[in-house]
Amino acid sequence: MKWHYEKDIAYENIDINKVKDNIYLFKTMIIASFIEITSHIYERNLNEHYKNDEETTQWLQQTWEPEEVQHGESIKRYINTIWPEFDWEKHYNLFTNDYLPLCKVEALEPTKAGEMIARMVVETGTSTFYKTLVNYAKELKEPVLEDLASKISKDEVYHFETFEKVFKKYKDKEKLTKNDITKILYARLKEINNEDIKIAFEAIQSEQSYDEYINQTKQFAKKYYPYKMATKMFIRPLGLHKSMESAIATIISPAFKILGI
Repeated sequence: MKWHYEKDIAYENIDINKVKDNIYLFKTMIIASFIEITSHIYERNLNEHYKNDEETTQWLQQTWEPEEVQHGESIKRYINTIWPEFDWEKHYNLFTNDYLPLCKVEALEPTKAGEMIARMVVETGTSTFYKTLVNYAKELKEPVLEDLASKISKDEVYHFETFEKVFKKYKDKEKLTKNDITKILYARLKEINNEDIKIAFEAIQSEQSYDEYINQTKQFAKKYYPYKMATKMFIRPLGLHKSMESAIATIISPAFKILGI
């Protein structure tokens, strides 16, 4: 791993009073920690899906899963430093009780190239989410959160690029057309506010409704979310020329804002 949360993140330097009452950040970090730390389940399912591809399964086991789980552990440490009164283990168990039964190999895209498109969309979401936290942390003047979110975002971009390589390996074999790719992208776009986030939120047992939290997130995104970065990454599976990719990203970035993403 390129960094280690116990050695490279200065949790002791957090100005706790600056963020202690930030309830939105509190809930958002909990949701992220629950999902990230459960990556071993995703890895198990992906290994089954790509079981005849030793290079890919080896990378999933030795690099992707350890880095993803570390993201969860590092965020959990951040939460425990600021909000030690929150019983993380208790609420995580509530999350896994409802979430793990949904994590099945059958839920993956049926083709190997198609699942890599799905993975690229997920990594687009995570890398830009943490970039959003970087932007927010700068405004808060909270350098520990900024450093942590920056490190995770860079990992997620690397994961995106690796999934893209695997996608390209299978794309021609499976004869995926741009129309096929667009359909998968569109289906994934509709799942932006997906079930794992909802289950994680409900495991917090907050008095706030999920819809209220999502509306709060949409307002938060409009101020801090890197829309152009997200759009360029999202359309990458289409294999457009760089100039065309940039032009289309400029055109459809506002659509992401209209959707509240």
